[in-house]
Amino acid sequence: MSLSKTMQMGDTRSLEIRATIDNVFNTVQYAGVGTVVNQPKFGQITSAGQMRSFQFTARFRF
Repeated sequence: MSLSKTMQMGDTRSLEIRATIDNVFNTVQYAGVGTVVNQPKFGQITSAGQMRSFQFTARFRF
């Protein structure tokens, strides 16, 4: 998800501010599930995907 705002600063100049959010609802995304039957970690979840992250960006155009 991203939100942005562009502000004009004269004829040719502008400033854009953007916020980008990954995994907005912070749901767990399981990654490493043991699938080999004869292994001790069969059926266990060994890792998960990334948690929610934010990124803020500002861009000045001239």
